[in-house]
Amino acid sequence: MVPGTVEQLTILLILVLPGVFYQAVRERLRGALASEQEPQNRLVRALAAGALLDTLYAVAAGPWLVRLLAGGGEGPVAGVLRQPRQAGLAALLLIVAVPSALAWAEAAWGRRRARARYEPTPTAWDALFRDRGSCFVRVRLKSGLWVGGWLGSRSAVSAYPQPGDLYLQAQYRMGPDGAFLGRVPGTAGVYIRAEDMDVLEVLLPPPAGAAGRSDG
Repeated sequence: MVPGTVEQLTILLILVLPGVFYQAVRERLRGALASEQEPQNRLVRALAAGALLDTLYAVAAGPWLVRLLAGGGEGPVAGVLRQPRQAGLAALLLIVAVPSALAWAEAAWGRRRARARYEPTPTAWDALFRDRGSCFVRVRLKSGLWVGGWLGSRSAVSAYPQPGDLYLQAQYRMGPDGAFLGRVPGTAGVYIRAEDMDVLEVLLPPPAGAAGRSDG
């Protein structure tokens, strides 16, 4: 809902935006979490972080913030109108700087405490294709048909949180047992959705000369 009054906008800035900045910086530094892909989960976490920060602000500098907002009592934000520069600096500090610093500190602490073998890759799909060099890939579809091709520099693989899909830049004819029978003449690649796959196999890259011929 769009704020309709100055008071509503002020409440939005004070209650929501600190948590929003914290959440954004946290995701930037630590990556997206599976539990926070649902919009309502993200909103709840942002509101919770904002409420916690607002509580800390009230404890640490409550009287000063009230004076800054209310000023002489002529209105709910009279102090902001009277001292716009000071109010702007306070907003920059409390809404942007402090939440961002808190998210950075949390990420740094998490990296220090993380186990040496911690793997941040969110799914096995991402782990399979992360830093993957050129190679052959064959897929058995749920229909029982085999599809195969060359995963090279012009291919593409989706990454979390997007749905899994795969583009192989060159398609190969496949036997009923999944054997490669030769490159499809005039192929411009083949697109496969993960939801249509039953089995996916990555084959070790062939020798350099064969790889060069396959990628041609």
